[in-house]
Amino acid sequence: MSQFIETIRIVDAKIKLLEYHNERFNSTRHLFFCTNQELDLGNSILVPKEFQKGVVKCRIIYDLEIQKIEFSFYQPQNIKHLKMLHADIDYAYKSTDRAQLNQLKEQASPADEVLIIRNGQVSDTSYSNVLFLEKNKWFTPDSPLLAGVQREYLLNIGKVEERKITLADVGRYESIMLINSMLPFGESRAISVRNILK
Repeated sequence: MSQFIETIRIVDAKIKLLEYHNERFNSTRHLFFCTNQELDLGNSILVPKEFQKGVVKCRIIYDLEIQKIEFSFYQPQNIKHLKMLHADIDYAYKSTDRAQLNQLKEQASPADEVLIIRNGQVSDTSYSNVLFLEKNKWFTPDSPLLAGVQREYLLNIGKVEERKITLADVGRYESIMLINSMLPFGESRAISVRNILK
């Protein structure tokens, strides 16, 4: 049976977006392991003393139960260019099996990362959801590979809007931003759409 991952951002020992992680964690357990037992990840995350300052990545591997919890200081990737790649891929749940995503990432060169196109529509990169800027408003594709917790949070607070974004639409936008649980919204990280290679 598959194992799954929750990757959680912790800043100065404070767990970010815990409610959203609990929702995904428990719904995945319910779907794949037929359990109605609700667990609160906050009760299992005990931040070691050496990780109580700074931005920390907490990686939880689980199936029916939590199998492993790992902590590391977070170093974001330096993404400057993306390459569009067409792929028929399914990654609706955050599984430990990332073989297809890793194979796509290996095809990114000379860019740093891939922008995955499915059925003519923009979805995600190999490790993040994406936002596009148009006239001071941010939009996220309505066809993500994985509906991430940061994306869900930004939609819920009205910071971004969901929209169908096709391959042909990309050029109308000004910038693209990569977001995930470790990469919150930050306009300083936006990349010009001119840096997306076809």
